[in-house]
Amino acid sequence: MKPRTVKETAILCTAGVLALALLLIPFELSPNGARNPNGKSLIWLVVAGVIALGMVLGSRYLITRKRAQLELTGGEQYRRLADEYRRLADLAITAQEHTDLKLTDLSVQLDDLREKLEQMQRILKEVE
Repeated sequence: MKPRTVKETAILCTAGVLALALLLIPFELSPNGARNPNGKSLIWLVVAGVIALGMVLGSRYLITRKRAQLELTGGEQYRRLADEYRRLADLAITAQEHTDLKLTDLSVQLDDLREKLEQMQRILKEVE
């Protein structure tokens, strides 16, 4: 995984400070010395906020994990394509070598035929 950017780190730190502040608010005493009557609802609000933060961070983790898997799969596909390219290049080189051998063989046969044709023409000239 890549390291977090400054912006992501700042967002996480701010969310942590806010979560801590929200957790500490219910424990604050009211001015007359009694506990804050809205403390229970505030705790539920904090719990909901922490759950929402957990869901956001969990989704980011899942997205990052999926992206890493796709990159690995893409790398494997690239390797397979590169191997296929190498195999096809080897086949092309082999085919070219066979073609060169056949052309050399044909060239030798043509030279032989030319030689025989010249001999035949010499014999025909001598006969005339």
